[in-house]
Amino acid sequence: MMMVTRNVWMAIASLAIMVWIAACASNEGMMDNKMEAIMQGGMTEKMNDMLMGSDGHHASGKVFFGMEMNRHVLTPNDIRVDEVPDGYVYLTKGADRMHGVELGRLKQFSGTVDYVLPEGVNPDDYDSVVIWCKQFNVEIGRAYFAKKMM
Repeated sequence: MMMVTRNVWMAIASLAIMVWIAACASNEGMMDNKMEAIMQGGMTEKMNDMLMGSDGHHASGKVFFGMEMNRHVLTPNDIRVDEVPDGYVYLTKGADRMHGVELGRLKQFSGTVDYVLPEGVNPDDYDSVVIWCKQFNVEIGRAYFAKKMM
């Protein structure tokens, strides 16, 4: 059995930290590129000011609504949402999830994710997004889109 010295462990730890930092910088650069495309009008049609918490829950971040590869995409960006056991994202009108389109399970509680709209859904028919916890039947947060951008 080979014994690993303290110096080898320190080198491994240093390498792991450098890889983690590089990965974070790479993700940040990709997000900067996406945000630049959004701001230059390359993909966004609508945008809201902020995701807001509901009923005493915390939710923050921005929600962008646009096109990627000829598909409509909803992108919650830099979000922070209370961790709930059964969160779902809905595209809605007037924040009424009962008559909205379920886009899927809340994939993560912080960061940036994309939700592709189902085929045939006209994004111009909706003006808001709701994050809902099915298990506790409660709204966690919502966002309203600004008027269509030119």
